[in-house]
Amino acid sequence: MTGTSYGDVVREVRTGSADDRTQSCATDRWDALDRLHRRVQGTVERRLREETGFGLSEVQALRHVGRGSAADAGAEPMRAGDVANGLGLSQSATSRLMGRLCRKGLIISSAVDHDRRGVQVRLTPEGHAALRRTASRYEQVVRDAVRDLGSQDADPLLWHFLIGESDARTVIG
Repeated sequence: MTGTSYGDVVREVRTGSADDRTQSCATDRWDALDRLHRRVQGTVERRLREETGFGLSEVQALRHVGRGSAADAGAEPMRAGDVANGLGLSQSATSRLMGRLCRKGLIISSAVDHDRRGVQVRLTPEGHAALRRTASRYEQVVRDAVRDLGSQDADPLLWHFLIGESDARTVIG
């Protein structure tokens, strides 16, 4: 777009006739990020299940529900909707996930006192113990999965961010 004024670029973007290379570049980056995410997620899921007996969504849910709560029965419960939002899951997927964790004895689910339609969840002592057992393994499994990719398989800026050698400002400019 050499020789093109700022106003021309804005008009092209607004009318949908922006340079195809710009659109391709954005979609190529998105596709690369999506592929990278799926590869790491698949590796983490498999390794967590092998090493801890828990799937990735279960570990993430335990972490989310247990975040900031004390290990005692008096810890504040969390609304299931907040769990769904925090994990990026649908209400239906969250309900199934919470059901699995309840059946395993890791969380307690109950109706919200002031809103009988709402559901709140809290870790049980067994849930806190499972969280303690899986937390460090989860951290290490993620680190290993990212490092195993190698920088040649990922965008260098993103890879350095994922292994902790740069911060988000470097990646998103």
